[in-house]
Amino acid sequence: MDILSGHFLELGFTLASAAIFSLIGFVWKISHRVSLLERQLSSETRIRQMAEKELRRDIDVIIDNVDKNREWTTSRMMSIVRDIPK
Repeated sequence: MDILSGHFLELGFTLASAAIFSLIGFVWKISHRVSLLERQLSSETRIRQMAEKELRRDIDVIIDNVDKNREWTTSRMMSIVRDIPK
């Protein structure tokens, strides 16, 4: 009976140590995956912010050019109207 209980005890320790190492490996893999996803998310956020800033800058340039063209067009039309003989 002692031999049989010794084998069960050895088998129990083997299974327990395998379970502990498996748990440690699982936690390490999950934490590695989470940190990788966090880096990807921060990278995507930074890219989106840069694209948004560039889009806003482009819109501002377009609006500024529209205002300049509108002022130029208005001035040009007024000068044409002034030059028309009455």
